[in-house]
Amino acid sequence: MRVQILTATTVLLAAVTTGCSSAVPTDTPGVERLGAAVLRYQGPEIEAVLGTRFAAANPGIDWLLLDLAVTGSEGQGVEIEREKLFVRTPAGDEILLASQEEFSAAYPGLQSTIARASIAADPLDYFTGRMPCAIQFFAAPGEGLSFDMVSVNDRRVCFGRLFFAVPRGVQEGRWMLGIDLPESKIRIPFPIGQETR
Repeated sequence: MRVQILTATTVLLAAVTTGCSSAVPTDTPGVERLGAAVLRYQGPEIEAVLGTRFAAANPGIDWLLLDLAVTGSEGQGVEIEREKLFVRTPAGDEILLASQEEFSAAYPGLQSTIARASIAADPLDYFTGRMPCAIQFFAAPGEGLSFDMVSVNDRRVCFGRLFFAVPRGVQEGRWMLGIDLPESKIRIPFPIGQETR
């Protein structure tokens, strides 16, 4: 009995001292899985958390919606430009982030999709001690301004939703979010549909 208690205590202490992180490494360097539909990227210029829950559960729709939180890596500040964000489809096609004009034109039909995505979204506030800000690539018609760039540093973390118009609808398979920065190219693969089950 005493040996069993000592063994259990040793196992417990080993678990505590090795850490309790629930992050799981992926086959992509710098990318780890924080949950079923949340991925974290850590690189030399930025750190980002990507939420894909709504996208993963809704193949077939005409718009891909992704949630993003991004901050500068230690000591880094960087500008992320709209035209440097894209997704790569399972077929290998690259689709740029939608323009504000495309978003505005589609907005009447997108409102219910946006509402459902907001309900399904995972919290992405994994960065403590940093001031929150908004990624304002998109604005609902008549409800503010949109910008073609967001500036981040290691003192602030910006949150926002990314919209991609997908001509033939969102297909099941392995997708990838790409962000090209001045000194690095971020690639965050994520599954949609069958691979998520």
